[in-house]
Amino acid sequence: MAPIAPMTTAVTTQDRVTSLGRLLDAKRADALGVFALPALAIVLRLAYAATLSPEIVITFEADPLTYDQIARNLVAGRGFSGASFYYPPGSDVPTAFWDPLYPVFLAAIYLIVGHSVPAVRVAHAVLGGIAVWLMYALGKRLAGREVGLIAASVTAVYPFFIYYSGQLLTETLFITLILAVFASALRAESARSPMWFAGSGALSGLAAMCRAEAFPFGIALIAWTAYRAGRAASASARLAALGLCCMALVMAPWVVRNQLTFGAPIFTTTKLGYNLYKYYHPLMTADQTVRVVPFPDLDDLREPQREAAMRADGLRFMAADPGRTLWFMANKLVLLFKLAPSNEVNQRYALLSLASYGVLVPFMMGGLVLAVRRGARFASLIAYVLFGIATKAAVFAGIRLRMQIEPVLILFAALALGTALERVARPRLTRLTR
Repeated sequence: MAPIAPMTTAVTTQDRVTSLGRLLDAKRADALGVFALPALAIVLRLAYAATLSPEIVITFEADPLTYDQIARNLVAGRGFSGASFYYPPGSDVPTAFWDPLYPVFLAAIYLIVGHSVPAVRVAHAVLGGIAVWLMYALGKRLAGREVGLIAASVTAVYPFFIYYSGQLLTETLFITLILAVFASALRAESARSPMWFAGSGALSGLAAMCRAEAFPFGIALIAWTAYRAGRAASASARLAALGLCCMALVMAPWVVRNQLTFGAPIFTTTKLGYNLYKYYHPLMTADQTVRVVPFPDLDDLREPQREAAMRADGLRFMAADPGRTLWFMANKLVLLFKLAPSNEVNQRYALLSLASYGVLVPFMMGGLVLAVRRGARFASLIAYVLFGIATKAAVFAGIRLRMQIEPVLILFAALALGTALERVARPRLTRLTR
């Protein structure tokens, strides 16, 4: 028995050395994911912002001008008013057409530093750094530190994310918010804490105010998270109710404003009617290239009534020719996942698309398969991607709109890359330790 003791001591010592090494690796990974990579993201975005004009940059659409117009009106005390597609170009009227959070975000910046586009880009850069940290936290919690680091690294240098950080558009703010929604939901699920459910609900409300598509998904995610928390049905119901109440509280000022302004409790926006009318109009083409369609005479109606009338017309266009409708939806899927746009685009934008999404497509698809195999833990992420695809196919699609689901696709790509690296490294490690 005497020879056994030294061996046991040696094994114990080795275990301690291994544990210490893992602890050091964990600290190093956390330092990268929490500090270094977010800092890199901020620096890259600030460097890009320094190359831009201090004025608003218009690329393919005039949305930044309207967001800026509404923000300036808010600061000046004129309320949430600006141009709307329901009114003639250049009009300045109370509207609920635009998602409210981003103009409010701009107004907050203008209120602090004055009307400054560079200041907005600095704020976008900071949001980009927060998004990288959230991506690390998500990847780490879902599949380990290696996947978290890969996801955070990709997000930090992703050309599309850097490009849109220079634009006065909703993408940068929404990406950060939707990642925060998923991160808080995972934390709420594991902690089973009312505080985390309240936070998750509040973040879901903010995301819905930034992009209307997040409203129905946020409700479903809160309910799913409460169910996954694994408590008794009554406890899960209370947690879900708390999350939904906090979501409702965040959205309440906007709903009340719309009720007072238009006589209707609009929860998100009045965009749906316009989009359905335009993109299924008999003169519209499957590739969505028609710029203008005949606009109905709705001058005697208020904005919510205009939206309802155009939505009814749009649904009538869809029902009149189901084959055409399905063909249009199929083409919207193609437009959503194109590697590079083919119309109204400059060469740099096309290269950005290829260098971002184009490089990662195989890994995104492979990671999606792996996520499906891993089951319920990834269910909410998979559902979000499918929901996003369905809404774009049903209404309006384009490369910019793909940005709403790209953070999750990057997580899937990181899962695939992490799995591939592990399979390559494991045989080598086995040979070295023999």
